[in-house]
Amino acid sequence: MTFIDHWGEHVSAINLHGLCVEGSRGSNRITVFTITPDRLDEIAPLDAVIVAVKSQDTHAALEQLLSYSTEQTCFVSMQAGMNLPTFEGIVGRERTIGGDPNYGGVVVEPGRLEAGFPNYILIGELDGRYTDRLRSLQRDLNQWTPTYMTANVEGAIWSKFIYGSEIQCAALTDRARGEALRPRRHRLIATAAVLEAMRVADALHVELVSFDFFDPEVYRLFDGADLKSMSFWADRAWPRHEVFRKHGTHQFVNMGSIWRWDIVNQRRESEAGSYLKALRAAATRVGLDVPINAAIVQMIREIESGVRTMRDQNFDEVWEVVQKCQ
Repeated sequence: MTFIDHWGEHVSAINLHGLCVEGSRGSNRITVFTITPDRLDEIAPLDAVIVAVKSQDTHAALEQLLSYSTEQTCFVSMQAGMNLPTFEGIVGRERTIGGDPNYGGVVVEPGRLEAGFPNYILIGELDGRYTDRLRSLQRDLNQWTPTYMTANVEGAIWSKFIYGSEIQCAALTDRARGEALRPRRHRLIATAAVLEAMRVADALHVELVSFDFFDPEVYRLFDGADLKSMSFWADRAWPRHEVFRKHGTHQFVNMGSIWRWDIVNQRRESEAGSYLKALRAAATRVGLDVPINAAIVQMIREIESGVRTMRDQNFDEVWEVVQKCQ
């Protein structure tokens, strides 16, 4: 296995000292060969490529990798967001495998990663078949975390994608991660954003699936009254995360969503813009619009650019959009 990263300082640190992975799995140092993309010819032709870049970098990464692939190379989208259309457009549907990683992690500094609470991965062929290459990928990924094959990987990815509408809301306020949606209005806004995205998936006849962060049927019935009835995150995943945070030996650096990490800690563009672009593209196909998600993402972009701050009042502005959509 070879790691590829464009950040030269990160690559040098890994090759000199190994990759340090800390967090809920303890502290581990892994020896792995790592290169920058300009050295891809050293490992070509590529066999299987797991793509784990930010959504906004997917197109450029695939274009670069394509030159070093063959017709037998498979490309795995191991990302947040909705990136499968980009994969299909560049490398083709037949060479694409969908991946749905249900765990978090961040790059803390060169050569050092922080792994969030342990969880599983879903992988699947886009036509639903269980193939030899899928089984081989499952065996390899099982070395890191439990990995399962699914005949509905697009439904799993869509469900994770839709859940992103809720997670984005946490980037609007300076409240702690577990408190961002505590006010009733915040919960109603997050639910409205999720339901808006769900309507797009329903119109596309996507079979959504529940997982330990999200149950689509819960959102269809939510009335804003009870935080725990809104999301599996509050009822299941967050308490589990808190166990690792409070009782483990590792002092977590990242205490929020990946959007918040990018904006506050890395001071860089989050995936919010890519999220909205993908959602809008899908909505356009079925004649729908997504004004609530658009308003949320617009605010996040303004926060990223420094013209807006994280504060509860942002929810008041989005609430006006929600009211107009009723």
